[in-house]
Formats: sequence, structure tokens, C-alpha cells
Amino acid sequence: MTESTRDKLIAISIQTMAVKGFNNTGISEILAVGKVPKGSFYHYFKSKDDLGFAIIEEYGQQMRRSLEEHLASAQGPALNRLRSYFIQILESFEGNFCACNCLLGNLGQELAIQNPAMRDAIFTHYRAVERVIEGVLRQAKAEGDLATSADEAVLAKMFFATWEGCLVRSKLEQSAQPLRDLIDLYFLVVFPGKK
Repeated sequence: MTESTRDKLIAISIQTMAVKGFNNTGISEILAVGKVPKGSFYHYFKSKDDLGFAIIEEYGQQMRRSLEEHLASAQGPALNRLRSYFIQILESFEGNFCACNCLLGNLGQELAIQNPAMRDAIFTHYRAVERVIEGVLRQAKAEGDLATSADEAVLAKMFFATWEGCLVRSKLEQSAQPLRDLIDLYFLVVFPGKK
């Protein structure tokens, strides 16, 4: 077996658990989708929880890396680059509200009370994304687009928490409007930048 088998199991698990959750997804289902023998699973993972930690790590790294890469390649002031990232995500959800998901948010809601170790692993990635947003807000402050009295750490935390909540709301409404409202509220009112 190659290392790509492990990656394949993680990728299938991310896709499946984003829709069904951790508790409602069985190892046998993941193995069937991937056409991977059961022995291979236990070669890479000691347990389903071990797979869960690998999923959290992979998805969290992907999420942070995606944000960082967009911010590095986008043009313009800091707030415009941050806004364009969330607009891009919003647009990818339109017409496909099954994809209107954050696996870490879903797993956080499902596992926070049941599994403190997984809760901590998820929260580590939340904080990593918040720190990236905080850095953008610090840059916006230096550019004169954010009040010098603003607490960029609190704003980053509240923006990301609100984004996660609006993902749930968008799934319930089957509409991107909650996400649009959030982006308008934050970028036009809370921390308006150059248009």
C-alpha cells in the first residue's frame, strides 16, 4: 500500500463526513467508497478517532492555506483582499447548498461535548484562521482602513464565528443571503475599507 491510500481515505472521509457527520459515517462505508480493504485502514489508522484527528488536521490546513494563498495573490488593500476571499466562497455555494459547509464547524457542533480532544484539535484550526484574519485587519489598520482603536483579535474572532453561524443559516434557508448580509455588515459597516 502506498501513502496515497492514506490520503484517499482522508479525502473520502472529508467528503462523506461533511454531509453525514462523524458519528453517522462508518469505516466500512469509507472503505467501500474507496475500494480499500479493511486491513489497509488499520495500517494507517488505529481507530476511527485516529482518522478523525487526521481529517481535522488535513481540512484545517487546507482551509488556512486557501485563505493565505488568496490573500497573497489578490490585489489591492487588505480589506478588499479579505472580502474577495469570502465572496469567492459564497459564490461557490450558490446553487449547491449541500456544499455550504465547513467540516470543522460541523464536527465542532457534533463532537465538542462528546470528545474534548477533538474539540481542542478543531479549535486549534479555528484560531489559526482567526490569526490570519487578524493579520489582515492589522494591515488594514496600517493602511488607514480600520480605526486605530479597533481590536483586530476580537474582530477576527467575531467575524469568523459569525461566518460559521451564517453557513448554518444559509443551509437552513437554502439561500446565500445570510452570507451576503454578513459580508455587507462587516465590510461596509464594521470595518469598511476602500471600495
